Amino acid sequence: MGFYFYLTIIIGFSLIYYGYVKKKDNELKIKEIELEEKKVELEMKKLDYDKTNSIL
Repeated sequence: MGFYFYLTIIIGFSLIYYGYVKKKDNELKIKEIELEEKKVELEMKKLDYDKTNSIL
């Protein structure tokens, strides 16, 4: 009986840790995507600025 109890506890902690690691990985990917989006917006603003200054 004790063996199955400890086995269940170890499996439970393993699943909690796996979920925590996956959550952190997903948060990191979201931050990377947001950074890439900001880079694209900055590049678009640069192009618009260059376009308006070349007309003048």
